[in-house]
Amino acid sequence: MSIARMAFATSLAVATVVGAAGCVSQTTIETRAVQDTRAPVDNRRRAEIRAALAGEYFQRGNMQVALEEAETASREDPSYAPAHNIRGLVLLELGEQARARSAFEEAQRLAPKDPEVMNNFGWFLCRAGDYARAMDLFATAQSMPLYATPEKPLLNAGLCARRQGLTDDAEMSLRRALAIRADLPSALLTLAEIAFEGRRFVEADELFIRYSRLAEPPLPALALGVRIARAAEDKAMADSLAAQMRRRFPNAVETRELAGPPRP
Repeated sequence: MSIARMAFATSLAVATVVGAAGCVSQTTIETRAVQDTRAPVDNRRRAEIRAALAGEYFQRGNMQVALEEAETASREDPSYAPAHNIRGLVLLELGEQARARSAFEEAQRLAPKDPEVMNNFGWFLCRAGDYARAMDLFATAQSMPLYATPEKPLLNAGLCARRQGLTDDAEMSLRRALAIRADLPSALLTLAEIAFEGRRFVEADELFIRYSRLAEPPLPALALGVRIARAAEDKAMADSLAAQMRRRFPNAVETRELAGPPRP
């Protein structure tokens, strides 16, 4: 999947690559506001500042600097779980699976009841194929009564179920996530794909239109959208998406197959 970055409210939400159709999981970086009432600044405060910086660089796609800041944060205060959490996310993005696992395990050891850590570690485990443990973490995180954003583990549970071929479970979790927050692009796109596979073409078309209003579709999503719109006999949408393919990806195989050559 292509990388997408999502905006944050109280915590920083970032997007992570998950598949060819352009679906993105929702992982989170905790950046708590801290009262700076003591001088000199102590190790915990330095770790908080460094972890927050790591999150900002991660969101911008600067993984090398994000990793440096995360590692500095974990050295400043090895007991600060968010430092290990963001370090795990960066290492996962860099493809360093063993080091990412170690960072997430340390974050969970330090903060075993933190739903943000559960959600992120769950996504790591899902990508590693440890589906049962991943789904347990998602279920625990989304059920915690004080967790402000349960749609995140619900979304990830849906995407993880989709990876396992559990279409009904995936659809149920994704719809629950959308019931909490209606503007989750990856949930809408994945549900559109599921509806298309189930030959529910009009529903798939409606879901894809909602998705396309929230995100600029990458090439695989555009190709899916063209197929959906044509199956739903939505000529205007099909023509619009085909034009996007010709403009943005003129040399792609998918463009030649679905949209033809660029028009003069």
